[in-house]
Amino acid sequence: MSKWSVRLARAAPGEHPDGSGLVSESQTFVIEDSLGYLVNRMARLMAHELGERIRPAGVAIGQWAVLLFLWARDGMTQAELSRVVAIEPPTMVRTIDRMARDGLVTRAPDPEDGRLSRIYLTERARSLSDELVPLAAAVNEEILQRLTASEARALRRLLTKLLTSGGSSSSNVPL
Repeated sequence: MSKWSVRLARAAPGEHPDGSGLVSESQTFVIEDSLGYLVNRMARLMAHELGERIRPAGVAIGQWAVLLFLWARDGMTQAELSRVVAIEPPTMVRTIDRMARDGLVTRAPDPEDGRLSRIYLTERARSLSDELVPLAAAVNEEILQRLTASEARALRRLLTKLLTSGGSSSSNVPL
């Protein structure tokens, strides 16, 4: 018998979620109480909402973080973008391929190291920031309106603390 049981929050403690009887309560993992589950669900909800809003501009949600970082610092390498956006290099290559196809970025060899490609925004992509950044700000604001101002500050502070207080898997991925 496993030392761990997994259950949904709606299942009564000590009861198997399918109603089949009792499970050992030695160690129970409640899915909806998991920080990873909660943060992931919130991120997906926000990404879906933002994706719907930026789609009319011809930008996919998978391109959003790349645009943000390039608006902040145009000319990053693919490797730098992969690291700061926190996606695997092959996925970044495909994302940049699509963005180049869609007229959002261009690739150019690094002037000092020809093995590297630098990614630059097109004029079209630069002009989209005034249209798209307010949409992201609105999604953030609408979500945070569910909290008090003090709760919103605490949430940001605590999430930032979790992201910056160690671990090799921490990254800064904005929405």
